[in-house]
Amino acid sequence: MARPHPFDATWKKERTLKDGTRVTLRPIRREDRDALRRGFQELSPEGRYRRFLSAVTEPSEETLTYLTDVDQKDHVAIVAAIDSLDLKDEHGVGVARYIRLRDDPTVAEAAVTVVDSMQNKGLGGILGDELAKIARSNGIRYFRAEVLTTNQPMCQMLERIGARTTVRAAPLGDVIVFDVAIDPSSFAIATQILRAAATSMTDALRRLVSEEK
Repeated sequence: MARPHPFDATWKKERTLKDGTRVTLRPIRREDRDALRRGFQELSPEGRYRRFLSAVTEPSEETLTYLTDVDQKDHVAIVAAIDSLDLKDEHGVGVARYIRLRDDPTVAEAAVTVVDSMQNKGLGGILGDELAKIARSNGIRYFRAEVLTTNQPMCQMLERIGARTTVRAAPLGDVIVFDVAIDPSSFAIATQILRAAATSMTDALRRLVSEEK
């Protein structure tokens, strides 16, 4: 049996979405800064709020550096891209990311973001599934994220699956901080929760975002 291709700078996978769109998954690179900025601009105000728990207009250069200059082990980011119409360029349409906690290396904060035009095509699930596999191979056993307490359907789902949860006050409303186990039998559940959760990537990123206001 062939061994799985390791996650490194050469890692790449091709996937087909529900509508037939072909996407390429690959590790994020430093030169993706401008593409990430454009992708952020394609998020609706609601989408930005859900990802950052804040009303952000545009990421700063410092934030873009933090999001693209990663070690791909403790801070992993996967880009989903589609070819341009002339096949000479690619267009980023999604990112899956985790950041390992310093005080607990078996836990990582995680998020999956897909631009509005590519929603409901299965891309979030594909990104989340690959992120979970990479996390497991790097010794991570739990994904941590946040969901607003007003999101009752998600709160009920977290309770049903037995996720570890705590409530924390946030500037724009209380949030539930939750840890969900990631293993081969629960990838689907983990990625479903990450897609629906209102996530923010670590206190460091939240600080960077708040400085832009």
